[in-house]
Amino acid sequence: MRHVKLGLLLVMGSLLLVACGTGRVEIIRERGSDVFNITVELNEDDVAQLVEDALEASANPLLRDPVVDLQNGQIEVTGTHERRDGSGAVNGRIILIPSVQDQHVVLAATEINIEGVAVSDERIEQFNNNLAERITGRVEQRTRSISLTGISVTDDLLVLTLDAAPRN
Repeated sequence: MRHVKLGLLLVMGSLLLVACGTGRVEIIRERGSDVFNITVELNEDDVAQLVEDALEASANPLLRDPVVDLQNGQIEVTGTHERRDGSGAVNGRIILIPSVQDQHVVLAATEINIEGVAVSDERIEQFNNNLAERITGRVEQRTRSISLTGISVTDDLLVLTLDAAPRN
């Protein structure tokens, strides 16, 4: 009965993820185990929405009107930056490398190029954390123990892999 409940919860949770625009979700149960392997695929539009939400969480976003380009191993975000002195907008580009550390999404900005703007490490870290929280929030579920085991980027998908098991 416990297996049926867990399976039902995973299926329902996955349907909720898909309904929330999370992209494609695949669930595979390990034979003879209570562990389910879950793969969540987010396309460029899904990731673009998460990036936009993360940028808007800042009082003065690094970039406005972001455009996301998923590339093999990295996420490129381009957009415009409004200068604080009111002299107009300039183009900007951020390259992010996602990884998993201690079952959490970690984003490292390896390149930041915003014309004529020096971006502090604090602002970069704030953006990275905002985006990582939004990506992780798409896959968190409270009724079972979920471990984020991997993240990868292809030319058209951000892929999250997780293991889910009943809470003890």
